[in-house]
Amino acid sequence: MDLASLSSAASQMKQAETAYAASIKVAKMALDTQEMTGSSVLSILEGGSVNRAQADAEKGSLIDVIA
Repeated sequence: MDLASLSSAASQMKQAETAYAASIKVAKMALDTQEMTGSSVLSILEGGSVNRAQADAEKGSLIDVIA
């Protein structure tokens, strides 16, 4: 191998390393966002205020329109 091809290979390896690090960072950010969204949904569901019928509601008065 001559010096030019060795230099080119080193440059390509550095570019690949940088691209890999960037993709890992983006994946971690997406995972964090998903975790926050999941936590928000769980807190809403645990609150029990979604689609809850009142105590004196007649049978069939609540229609679930969320698919």
